[in-house]
Amino acid sequence: MPPLAMPRNPPEDPIKSHPTRAEQLDILADLVADRAGAGDHVLDLGIGTGYVAGLILDRAPGIDLTGIDLKAESLDAARTALAGRVKSLDLVEGNLENLGDLAVPEGPYRAIYTVLTFHDLPDEAKAAVIRWSAERLAPGGALLILDRIRLHRPALFPLQVALWNRIERVYGSAMRSAPDFDSYLADMGERNRPARFEDYFEWLEDAGLAPGCLHLHGNIALFAGMRAPAGG
Repeated sequence: MPPLAMPRNPPEDPIKSHPTRAEQLDILADLVADRAGAGDHVLDLGIGTGYVAGLILDRAPGIDLTGIDLKAESLDAARTALAGRVKSLDLVEGNLENLGDLAVPEGPYRAIYTVLTFHDLPDEAKAAVIRWSAERLAPGGALLILDRIRLHRPALFPLQVALWNRIERVYGSAMRSAPDFDSYLADMGERNRPARFEDYFEWLEDAGLAPGCLHLHGNIALFAGMRAPAGG
């Protein structure tokens, strides 16, 4: 894989240039750019400071981008980082747990994506956001979700620890670790609520989307839900 292209005037790197996460973001950016061309609408759920949006704009500079985030200061940083790099930029301060209050264009969107945002939401909100997104996808459009998945089988946890140890040995740092399953569960809290792998398939199918997992490394997965093309 060629080195990951870094966005011009990049905001702080939220993945600390971790190679395994960089590969997943590189894949996601290519997939969005493949679905959306000049003049197409794209929606970022949890845009943060604009890091991932910058990767996508390097590949699809002519898109119309809407970004939602909970924090006004993050949106200010994204506005600065993405200035002059996008055909149309609409940044919306809002909470994905209150979808009825989001003042966003109805779309339709050729691609909707979210990166490391869903684990902040309770499961009922995750499912609601997926349904809400499916309603706004253009025919043939894609919903892409990159996030942590919940480890819920104690017997398999030693294998996850071994994988974390390998990541640290090969790349010099690990994104997350825990010595045992009880410690892993203790780390779960109000703002760390990943869903199970199989939950995403159920939610995507319930929303009328064709589900799939496009990339999995450790406990970070890239899920996709495709809306049927017109006449399909």
